[in-house]
Amino acid sequence: MEREILRINSPHEFVGGPYVVVHIEKGKERWAIVAMGWKIEGRMEPRLGIRWFWGSLGNPQSSGYSTWLVIPPMLSRPILLGLPSTVTVWNLRLVQDFLDGRKSGAQLRQAWEENVRSAE
Repeated sequence: MEREILRINSPHEFVGGPYVVVHIEKGKERWAIVAMGWKIEGRMEPRLGIRWFWGSLGNPQSSGYSTWLVIPPMLSRPILLGLPSTVTVWNLRLVQDFLDGRKSGAQLRQAWEENVRSAE
């Protein structure tokens, strides 16, 4: 499911990644938060994105394409701190390093891939 979520990259000209799934809520309310890049004034900036998964496209969507709601930077830390304890500490540290510009999206994705491989 996570790899499927990471394929949502619309609008293409503004979204970098998404690099990792930070959290998935799989219960009655299905939604996910990802770490992604968002192009602002020609430059890719680290951001969190969120979307709901229901119906055929979920929400948000535009012109028949699934999209991400980009979370403003000032809300990123409170959102990360409010996630359930099932989110691992290393994951939160890496995501915060990405959001603070200390890690690139590629470095974040590589760490995620290594974690997925070790869990298999």
